[in-house]
Amino acid sequence: MAKNTLGAIISALITLMIFVGIPYIAPSYLSPETMSMAADYGFDLPSLFSQMMMIGIVTAALTLVKGFVDETNIISLLVTIAQNLSSLIFMVILLGAGNIMSMGLTEFTIEQVGVTSIIRMDLRVFIYFSFGTIGLKVIQSYLEWTEARRAAAPPGRIAA
Repeated sequence: MAKNTLGAIISALITLMIFVGIPYIAPSYLSPETMSMAADYGFDLPSLFSQMMMIGIVTAALTLVKGFVDETNIISLLVTIAQNLSSLIFMVILLGAGNIMSMGLTEFTIEQVGVTSIIRMDLRVFIYFSFGTIGLKVIQSYLEWTEARRAAAPPGRIAA
């Protein structure tokens, strides 16, 4: 058993409250006019909220699993990599305004009194930056895992 099980449980509960609870109750606090205006602009708020809830559930589950697994176990490394990938997916969803396939290239159409305006936001540079950052975090996770395995090995023996 890992030493930080209580911390993992608390962290998973906080993650659930923030990434599942808030998106679940947010539509009830938004006015119907706001929801229809967002839909008119091509911004799918219900889809964004459901995607945030799914990422929140996955992240909370991974946090919980990581808290119950020894840091020298291969499962700990895999869970850490999965957490990094889930944060990357969250960033892509957020920068894509709920559309994961847009990869940061978001487009809104606004029509008013015979005039149509198209707003295109190209946030792909942030997506590329996120890919690089997450790649470095995966490498860091691997190095920390190998260091933990070396530290946990009996004296005079090198961990394989």
